[in-house]
Amino acid sequence: MELELPGCSLTWILAALLPILIYLYHIRQLSVFKKMGVPAPRQWPIVGDFFGQMKRGLWAPDYQVEMMRQYGKVYGVYSGSSPILIVSDPEMLREIFIKQFHNFSRRNAEFMTLNTIPSGRYLINLSGEDWKNIRTTITPAFSTGKLKQMVGQLNRCANILADTVGGFANTDKPFKARELTGGFTMDAIASTAFGTEIDSQRNPEDPFVIHGRQGFKFDFRNPILWLWIFFPKIMRPILEATDWDFFPRKSYRFFENVFDQLMDMRQQGGIERVDFMQLMANAHKEKDEEDEGMEEVKVHGQRKALTKADVVSNGILFFLAGYDTTASTMAYTMYNLALNQEAQDTVIQEVDNAMEGKDDVDHEAVGQLTYLEMCIMETLRLYPPGANVMTRCSVEDTVVKGLSIPKGVTILTPVQAIHYDPERWPEPKKFIPERFTKEEREKRNPFDWLPFGAGPRSCIGMRLALLEAKIGLAKVFMKYRILPCQETQIPLKMKKHDVFPTAEDGVMLKATPRNQSEN
Repeated sequence: MELELPGCSLTWILAALLPILIYLYHIRQLSVFKKMGVPAPRQWPIVGDFFGQMKRGLWAPDYQVEMMRQYGKVYGVYSGSSPILIVSDPEMLREIFIKQFHNFSRRNAEFMTLNTIPSGRYLINLSGEDWKNIRTTITPAFSTGKLKQMVGQLNRCANILADTVGGFANTDKPFKARELTGGFTMDAIASTAFGTEIDSQRNPEDPFVIHGRQGFKFDFRNPILWLWIFFPKIMRPILEATDWDFFPRKSYRFFENVFDQLMDMRQQGGIERVDFMQLMANAHKEKDEEDEGMEEVKVHGQRKALTKADVVSNGILFFLAGYDTTASTMAYTMYNLALNQEAQDTVIQEVDNAMEGKDDVDHEAVGQLTYLEMCIMETLRLYPPGANVMTRCSVEDTVVKGLSIPKGVTILTPVQAIHYDPERWPEPKKFIPERFTKEEREKRNPFDWLPFGAGPRSCIGMRLALLEAKIGLAKVFMKYRILPCQETQIPLKMKKHDVFPTAEDGVMLKATPRNQSEN
């Protein structure tokens, strides 16, 4: 006798079984670190450590140091059901980032990367030949020769920054340092990457500014983000099928139009720039007849044609990666020097010596600003901009320093814990630029300071970021002294849920003309 179930009954049975099966799947996922023999704090099925992370926030150096003290330099957590191996041991990091790069060539697990435009074509999200092709194409944009050619553009942007600071200095009004430096870095990126002048420092409503900032509106209240974190393998095909992306479609089309107009103007006028977009465009071969004359670039002897989506997407990435990070570093450097006037005295004297008889900060002067660079590096230790995104993913089962790591495990480097570890950095919360003298740097393990990552996938724009910061800050200190004000928060209280370290109430400072402060 056959047992027959009504269709509705079967539906109810399946509906009841589904959450149980999901729960059992997540319970199984939570056994990854137990099998590896790696310590892990208690985690919850489905959500992992997500709610704990939301409660304490993304900026939590004290918590990260305590976790490292309690569980060691290798331990595990879960983001949703995805295993995250936390590694702060410098020798293991050397293996992962350099010696065994071939086994950790991805930044994230494949199911955690959307194959949509523009996110799916960002250099940071690519792997294999796609990553090699684009990385090799854009690397020449950051050569010493190209950076020298950008110095003039950066000085023009820095002049506006210094004038803006001067406006506040002359009225004795406080200013939000991050807003001023943000205008400078936006102008610098528009000029050096897109070859366009926007003057966002005096015109913050420029469409380029408005659309560019869309990439930073990362709302943790968005239910799509939560579903993505908890159920990435389910959500990925759904989001890809609907062509959903973290970067707004309207803003993507804006940058696509900027690229089209830029290339049309250059082709019609016979203009050849040395900027980032030109290098990308030279490696782009559009199928349309109107672009048949576009020059290609040879990569290791082979022609590698990039799509328009590759070019536009990585132009957006260049903006997203370089705007906030450099602006914040400059603002925090000004803050640190405002609170440490002796260090600022040294910076001012160094700037005066390097700029004697000069109006612009040329390449020679940049090379002489060694103490200013030490101040920037110490600021990057205290406020590392990419502290929450330094990840690698194992592409094969592998062994690192005796630890078996299965395929698909994400490795996260706790940069905040490393930068605030008292064993590596005595008095870690103090601003001490002398940590970065040549002698001190040579004594230190390079994996103790990681604001730009390490290995073949380290930050490609590091040298440009430092050049921007040195020129912009030097222009300010040529004329003004930066001081704390009544509104200056000491110490800074950071926003919990911003991807980059962001001061909750802004970085409030004031300036005074040096010819007044030094009399």
